[in-house]
Amino acid sequence: MIHFRMITVLLLLTGIAGAAPVEEWNRTFDLGGVDLAKSVQQTSDGGYIIAGYNYGSDSEGAFLIKTDADGNQQWSRIFEGYANSVEQTVDGGYILLGGTYIGGIGLDIWLIKTDSAGNEVWKTTFKGNDVSARSVMQTSDQGYIIAGSFSPFSISSIIFGPNYDALLIKTDARGNEEWKKTYGGRGRDYASSVQQTEDGGYIIAGLTGEKFKGGDTVVANAWLIKTDIDGNKVWEKTFGGDGFDQFSSVQQTGDGGYILAGSTTSYGAGTLDIPFPVSDAWLVKVSGEPEGTAMPKKIPAFEALLFFITLAAVYVRGLWRGK
Repeated sequence: MIHFRMITVLLLLTGIAGAAPVEEWNRTFDLGGVDLAKSVQQTSDGGYIIAGYNYGSDSEGAFLIKTDADGNQQWSRIFEGYANSVEQTVDGGYILLGGTYIGGIGLDIWLIKTDSAGNEVWKTTFKGNDVSARSVMQTSDQGYIIAGSFSPFSISSIIFGPNYDALLIKTDARGNEEWKKTYGGRGRDYASSVQQTEDGGYIIAGLTGEKFKGGDTVVANAWLIKTDIDGNKVWEKTFGGDGFDQFSSVQQTGDGGYILAGSTTSYGAGTLDIPFPVSDAWLVKVSGEPEGTAMPKKIPAFEALLFFITLAAVYVRGLWRGK
């Protein structure tokens, strides 16, 4: 059975439990133009690694910034395109996930491996129709798992506009694709965050069923997907109400459940009022696996054959005894 609690929160740097947080320091980084930091992680030396992108300047592109423990910049690197996710790898280097946009259309997803000083070691790209990259994690086999979205080509997308499906890509340690899975249905579906779970599978968070609901109002449900180690869906669960609800981050917790952060217009002070919709920060705790959402297990071909042979034998034996 699933149990979850929905809490409207403002996420802040916290200190002692029950005490008001105290700002220790803040730092700004000016690369020229508009600078957007999208991902940060503490590094093994106590410093921080920051990924994001810049536009409207001569140095336009994805950036990677390394700081010391006090947030002072030690070095920065610029790459073509945008970057949304970074993680330090077991060798002390970094894995950076981003892509290339032209005219608002995603041309590709790229994965860049750097050394500990941010110098590019290798780069791989994954082509697709209007693809976007959101989250990357190094896996237990030293490969990488990538979450994002793409727009599958169809006649309806030409007539009614693009549709989107969530995308999951598994690579080896050199960034070579091992497998790719897509998830989605009607409406627009996006994967925003992915983590490998204790059982070797993956947990994906995002949103599903994004669509217009009269006029300019857009609605969607927050979405959680559990897969096995090969990316096959084990279960999925939606969260939210009648508004626009989404998850942007997921982590497995020590009790085997999941903690999810996102935004909601269905709960708290959230509202879909046009032209000024309001969303609240949203924290959801999930424990256990959702009841009734497990995918049916496939019967191996040999076992299925034995099963039908047994049924046939019982049937024939019954006919013989009936004579």
